[in-house]
Amino acid sequence: MEHNNAQILILQDLGIEATDFESNLIQNKLSLQPIWGIKSSQLIPEKIAIIITIKEKVDETLLKQFPNTQLIAVAFTGYDVVDISYCSQNHISVCNVPSYATDAVAELTIGLTISLLRDIPKTDHLIRNGGWNFRAGQELKGKTIGIVGTGSIGLRVAEIFKVFGCELMGWSRTKNPDFIKLGGIYVDHIDALCAKVDILSIHTPLNESTKNLIDVAQLKLMKPSAFLINTARGPIVNQEALTKALNDHIIAGAAIDVFDEEPVPQDLALLKTTHSILTPHIAYKTQEALQRRAAITIENIKQFLTGNPINKVN
Repeated sequence: MEHNNAQILILQDLGIEATDFESNLIQNKLSLQPIWGIKSSQLIPEKIAIIITIKEKVDETLLKQFPNTQLIAVAFTGYDVVDISYCSQNHISVCNVPSYATDAVAELTIGLTISLLRDIPKTDHLIRNGGWNFRAGQELKGKTIGIVGTGSIGLRVAEIFKVFGCELMGWSRTKNPDFIKLGGIYVDHIDALCAKVDILSIHTPLNESTKNLIDVAQLKLMKPSAFLINTARGPIVNQEALTKALNDHIIAGAAIDVFDEEPVPQDLALLKTTHSILTPHIAYKTQEALQRRAAITIENIKQFLTGNPINKVN
């Protein structure tokens, strides 16, 4: 397919103005027609060469509608929404956007942690309803932080916790020498990490080996005074087990930004827990990060079309 006759199918809102995205295409001399959504009247299935997705599934059923697809550009770090096996079998390349939201995710992780320790949402509600006196909170300094996954985001989180005077422990598929330089101590099993830390912060990718990594057994190992923070992927923590652990006071509290199903169903039991802070998957969502994400996505497309693919995941 001639690329100057091709279309890019953008499956969902990229978080920036469409005109900004289109201007970026022009600036990079990419003569591709952007198609905003699968229901667009301008969509010509045979002309789709590239599909951009964030969280919308790109599976065999979808791809069979667009037989000339050459590249799936995931405008996100995680790419579990793409059927990698099908893409590999059909010579469709897949790329992602690593590290665009490292600081954004790390900053929210710290914010959620402090919010739990100082009960910020509850104190806000208290004062707005005429109250004043509230129980004493906790300081972050001196706490032992367990980092699950010490890649770029986990490392950045560890760096910030270190500045607050925290002790660092970690569990990860590979040991990051920079984490060790920070004074981080690795354990060989996730259970050992859960049993020893005051705050467990999740930053590992979601895959078959990390699904339900934190389950009933791991939550029961945690201290009754411990907190759990998840800004990675919902299914890494068993949602039902976490809900029960909160209701039964197995752990002191949790801050959760990611869920098994998004948006969350309104009958989700986790919504009724009282020792939790819940946010609607916003860890990555800053103006700066979204601009970086779009720019890297376009650079991925440009390099792919010039025969020098970058950020490939298959």
